[in-house]
Amino acid sequence: MSNLGAILCAILAGSSTALEAFINGELGKSTTALIATFISLVAGAVFFLISILVTGDLKTLINLNQLNPKLLLGGVLGGFVIYFTVRAIPNLGVSNTLTLIVISQILIGFFIDAAILGQETMYLYNYIGAILLVIGTFFILN
Repeated sequence: MSNLGAILCAILAGSSTALEAFINGELGKSTTALIATFISLVAGAVFFLISILVTGDLKTLINLNQLNPKLLLGGVLGGFVIYFTVRAIPNLGVSNTLTLIVISQILIGFFIDAAILGQETMYLYNYIGAILLVIGTFFILN
């Protein structure tokens, strides 16, 4: 994938996150956060199962016996994202919730890149950028 394609995917992921947060927040008003999370995940699972069937990837899905079970935690963490977002939106609103989500993602991303993957050296401007993000978050929330 080209850099342009990757940038487009990242923009679409961010847009999807904002829309998902809003929709799941509204869903949470009609039920509990736990039920809203369940409904959201089931709807997503059904959508992607249909996508797998349409694209002909069912053989790949069936042959996942070599999959490391700890990698399934990604699905659990995705559920946590939905659950905690649904819980936060009634008190913070969509934009404040998403601001805190994004700053958390960036800071944890820095940590994962540097400490776990060892892929990226943290330069002074990375730290300055992180500090500015935290300061910006303070101003957005207040």
